[in-house]
Amino acid sequence: MNTLRSIGITLTAAAITITGCQPTYRDVKRVPVDTVVDVDYRFNDTDARLVWQGMVNDSTFRGWIDRWIQEHGGQRPVLIIGRIKNNTQDLINTNLFTRNFEREMLNSGKVRVVSARDDRGDLRDERLQGQEWNSPETRKVMKSELGADLMLLGDINEVVQRSLNGRIISQYYQVNMDLTNLESNEKVWIGSVEVKKVSTDR
Repeated sequence: MNTLRSIGITLTAAAITITGCQPTYRDVKRVPVDTVVDVDYRFNDTDARLVWQGMVNDSTFRGWIDRWIQEHGGQRPVLIIGRIKNNTQDLINTNLFTRNFEREMLNSGKVRVVSARDDRGDLRDERLQGQEWNSPETRKVMKSELGADLMLLGDINEVVQRSLNGRIISQYYQVNMDLTNLESNEKVWIGSVEVKKVSTDR
């Protein structure tokens, strides 16, 4: 009897193990990139899109570019992307909106853009190696980089509210970005985009 009971327990444990190891099948499909998919209340790709689109529209509308060109003999301002501080509890990749902002501003033809700090090391290494390995007619001059006039800086802030029963969460984000004159520290443009989401557990 004890043997039969041991066999039964072993078979039950084996069945549980086999059931627990069965693979999970997921239905994955492609959707348009502008499709709004809110898995939870945290910052996502839709929020990043709202940020960079709002910032581009505001920065090109305010008139600071035209004023700069008039005050600097027809020269377009040169921009460089700086640090965006994340003051939230979320892990937010700020490249999701700064890279798009950089692209749209450059492609507008109204500004010039130079490489950010993280990119300059590779460029300088390549230029340095070129002094030895490139042909004289294609060798690039050292210490002849284009200096930026304005740096893009900013921050992301949040306000989180939860109901007493924890079923309702209100998440508010404020993304601030500004362009500051590197020589005088004067700000020539300040932009702000707000995002608010409410999550309810059903």
